[in-house]
Amino acid sequence: MRFIRLIIIVLIIVFFAIIYTQNLEVFTHSFQLQMDLNQYMVGPYITKNIVLILSAFVLGVVVALIFGALQSISAGSDSRQKSRRIKELEAQLAEQSNSPQSGGGDVASAPPSDESGSSPFTPPS
Repeated sequence: MRFIRLIIIVLIIVFFAIIYTQNLEVFTHSFQLQMDLNQYMVGPYITKNIVLILSAFVLGVVVALIFGALQSISAGSDSRQKSRRIKELEAQLAEQSNSPQSGGGDVASAPPSDESGSSPFTPPS
């Protein structure tokens, strides 16, 4: 939903930028774009600088959306992993509280194993 809202905002900004810059003389200069690759030549294309400005803006928005989507995917994966770990720890705690305590053993004496190494919740050695 966030991305759809962002895309709508970008389209509105582009629309107003086109309306604003359409008749200003500063933005109506023409440029010739071409690329010579020795074997193949791309262009020449005649374009106005407003097209260059708006295409750079849209390209920046697309790059930002891609990075935002990748970050969102990463955060969702991290959240699912932490949620799964919480459920495991809750199950272990429930199992320890339901089992009879033999010899007055301490519940915290056998901390759950952690994949990442040390945990701030384990007692010091």
